[in-house]
Amino acid sequence: MRNLELFSTASIDHLLWSSESTTPNLDSSALEIFTDFDVSRPIIVDASTSAVGTAKIMEKTHAYMRLVVDKNDKFLGIITQQELSHHNLMLTAKRLSLTIDELLVTEIMVPREELQAFDYNQISTAKVSDIVRLLQENNLHHMLVIDQELHHIRGLIAASDLARKLNQPIEIHKRPSFSQIFAQSN
Repeated sequence: MRNLELFSTASIDHLLWSSESTTPNLDSSALEIFTDFDVSRPIIVDASTSAVGTAKIMEKTHAYMRLVVDKNDKFLGIITQQELSHHNLMLTAKRLSLTIDELLVTEIMVPREELQAFDYNQISTAKVSDIVRLLQENNLHHMLVIDQELHHIRGLIAASDLARKLNQPIEIHKRPSFSQIFAQSN
């Protein structure tokens, strides 16, 4: 084992700033803005976790979405803050004749069969502006990236991460709910 020494920072008042410009822009390659699971681990939640427990975890970690996996790490679907809203939890619990505390994340998640994704080969030739446009046109806050050749989920593009990397807001408008449409027509 190596002994390491600690030093005082009292006389150090400068930060090192990279001289390389690595901030992506709308003309940058889309590969610069996606979270590649080959480089960083996906953020997951186990299928046996309660919906309320998942909501608390996501709130504490400031996460908007998590991938749901079974005990063998098989991908089952996604869960977002939208599905975990108190209103959605109440509706699902009532529909299933359960209490909110009895709901599992799998009972409220969006199953993989209902999801669409970008293909890794497509985004490898796309620009950031192409991704932004598609997310905005489809009102999507998250989009999975799949590798069809290797048959796995390769990564994720999140509008919130994209906005942070571009240093500009990405406006994604939520689709109105049925109740909002109904209220406007009366």
